[in-house]
Amino acid sequence: MQWSEYTTAERLKALRSGITQEGLAEAAAVSVGVVRKLERGGTASLPSLLSIASALGTDIAVLLGQQALRRSMDRDERAALRALSGATHDAAIGIPADTEPGTVEELRSVVQRADAAYWAGRYTELGALLGALLPEARARYDASGTKEREAAAGILVDAFQTSGMAANVWGSRDLAYAALTYGRQIAVQSGDDLRDAHLAATTAWVNLRDGRTAQGFALAAAQADRIEPKMSEHDPDRLSVYGQLVTNAAVAASRGGALPDTAREYLSQAHAVGARLGMEHARGRHAQPYGPLYAGTQAMSIAVALGDTPGALRIMDTIRLDETVPLATRARYGLDVALTHLECRRWEQAADTLERVCTMAPGWVQHQMLPGVIISRLAGVSVSRLRVLAHAAGVSLGVR
Repeated sequence: MQWSEYTTAERLKALRSGITQEGLAEAAAVSVGVVRKLERGGTASLPSLLSIASALGTDIAVLLGQQALRRSMDRDERAALRALSGATHDAAIGIPADTEPGTVEELRSVVQRADAAYWAGRYTELGALLGALLPEARARYDASGTKEREAAAGILVDAFQTSGMAANVWGSRDLAYAALTYGRQIAVQSGDDLRDAHLAATTAWVNLRDGRTAQGFALAAAQADRIEPKMSEHDPDRLSVYGQLVTNAAVAASRGGALPDTAREYLSQAHAVGARLGMEHARGRHAQPYGPLYAGTQAMSIAVALGDTPGALRIMDTIRLDETVPLATRARYGLDVALTHLECRRWEQAADTLERVCTMAPGWVQHQMLPGVIISRLAGVSVSRLRVLAHAAGVSLGVR
């Protein structure tokens, strides 16, 4: 049988091999009754599932049967991932491009196109762009003179960062870590402290997807301390990166990487940074824009992870996302809204929200684990509608 064909109860029993139910419950800070209920075929809240997955040293996607996210990829995406892997490692080694590299200005434009493709969920296009961009960016960096060396290094670092983000979505964690490490090495060599910190923020996010919440928290918190802006400083690029770091520290803490009060402390800092920026801003027009709206979406995610349903409901009543927030971020917020509806037993509203997410971001949603959580917990919704939602989200009804 395939891993996805087992029930969640069977997968949990297999994953905790050698660990008692009591030992797992203690490590996950949940009651032993939660573990027993899951192993009898019952369900549990998202915070409990996240804690159990983290205690097992794995991703919640593994627990729910979506272990290898790359299995849900279509043939074009699998080919794009193979090409991305080769291009990433070749660019790190310095294998020369077969063609004359573009100018710094031309390559910067391609970096921005790749970044836009990532946030829009156009992953096949993204793979093709990065497969061509990485070797050319490396060739331009190697051939650049003193005058353009800094700019060429920035392009190569940003290409590695987008590569790491793409690999993370596709479930290729080793490639994600490698790409981000390669980028940090170039950033350090070129003395680009801010890009180095930005890649560290992305690495902390990969840690979260990898179930390594404690490591993600430690990395994000340490880097935030290192680049914290002075009160008089108002460099939007530095504020944006710092905001990403304190937010990632807050999210990691909320998912078991540190104490809940620590999550709230870092979230308070995140809101303060968003207020100082006053609007969404991306460092160098690259990667996740940071500002008050993004801080709000992550406050929602933290409330859900901590089981703070009243807090999540208050955020739902106040936050209004607009086009300054990337599609992928808006879609992720929608999943947290659906989870909050579930906690309130608003089955149809949860299903409606998930359907909107699947419609607005069909490429993105296929590579997420939360739709499986939502579908597994929907009750009072017709089986036919569940089948439609499961098909749109790329998950199996077997998680129920």
